[in-house]
Amino acid sequence: MSLSWRIVLPVWLSIQMLPGITLAEAVKPSFTSPEHIIIGDQITLRLSAEGPEQAGLPLNLPNGLRFTYGEILAIPDFYSVVDQAVSLGRTDEERKARFMTAFNSFAVNMDAKTEANKITVIMHDEQKRLEDGIKAGEKEEDIYKKIGYAFDIKYNCVTGGGCDEATWLIHWGRYLSLVNSKSNYDHFGDNAIITYQTGHQLALEQAVLARITGDVKKLETAYAINAFACHFITDRFASGHMRTPRLELAEFSTPKTAGALLAHYMHNEENESGLHVYNIRGDHWLAFGDKSYFNSKSQEHLNIMRETLQNSADAVFAAYQQGSTHIGDIVMNLIPQPQETANASKIDVSPLFYWDNKLKKLMRRCNLSNYFDKCWKENWIALTTLLELQLQRGFSDVEQASLAHSEQRKQALHDGLITNPYLIEYVKNS
Repeated sequence: MSLSWRIVLPVWLSIQMLPGITLAEAVKPSFTSPEHIIIGDQITLRLSAEGPEQAGLPLNLPNGLRFTYGEILAIPDFYSVVDQAVSLGRTDEERKARFMTAFNSFAVNMDAKTEANKITVIMHDEQKRLEDGIKAGEKEEDIYKKIGYAFDIKYNCVTGGGCDEATWLIHWGRYLSLVNSKSNYDHFGDNAIITYQTGHQLALEQAVLARITGDVKKLETAYAINAFACHFITDRFASGHMRTPRLELAEFSTPKTAGALLAHYMHNEENESGLHVYNIRGDHWLAFGDKSYFNSKSQEHLNIMRETLQNSADAVFAAYQQGSTHIGDIVMNLIPQPQETANASKIDVSPLFYWDNKLKKLMRRCNLSNYFDKCWKENWIALTTLLELQLQRGFSDVEQASLAHSEQRKQALHDGLITNPYLIEYVKNS
């Protein structure tokens, strides 16, 4: 890169002094853990034809854990397999194997019991902090600004990483490894749909096995597999996960870490601004992203998402009742599709990046600061673009940690992309 930190430091400082400009937020791959729990625990389940439909029903897992549908919906952020994207499996069998490896690491592995229970305690503490703040009249996004990294540090600590401000960004647990994975493709776009379909099919097969064997515990496992799969379809409902070319940004950026970080910026733009969407059924609405669950503007979006999740769970019970995986399933008819894609933007923000199928090029918006710019260019450099975005919007500590752990850490430090004092020291000594 031609830009040096000595040149851009004065500019960066002036930008930080401007009103309304704040450091970029840390990005979780999806809706927050409490949002997943709240959404999932509204889904009703049945264990028999005569039994009642129950929401928040604890499901017994093979290793003895008892988690609700909502808790399991939130758990893939902690128990996916780093750099083993389900959606990139070359065959159905490979995708299913990858999915079950992730699921079993949580639901079958006996060593996961203590850790998983600790994670749920933290998730519910986070949920209580969120709900108490909402009751007190605070906005969800403002609550998370106050919380900062408090819960992220706890999640990182429980999953084997650093446990305080000085070490958590340096010593990654599985949580931070997943958050910062260069290949968390399963949470975005068509990859999220593929991952959901893989897990949903496995859930249907498990439900049929429950019918054949007469073992209701296997039906509980089927629901658990389905909840795990539905994590990815709820991610796909977040507006920042619909158009972001997550896979292409990694494949065509050097280094791949830069591509992942660039995806964060587009993710944040479109989560905040929202996107006009439609589905095959014919619904049209405005979709928003994570940290918007309690916002009244998201109500229609949330209603369709809950309907989608309920239909998915109902399909599992139908497979159990009928003893067949060939059942009517309308889930795919409900999934939102952005009305405007590529360079066709008119009413929504212009995509920061998009893949041009005709040119076979990853296009970048010319004016990064103008969300409605109608110009895109094909010749651009990932690290230079990353530095431009950092100057405009800031760069979170978690995003800096991604670069500090990459092979380009020295260059990133030299170019001023790493400013956290603990990470600076880590890079200098690495």
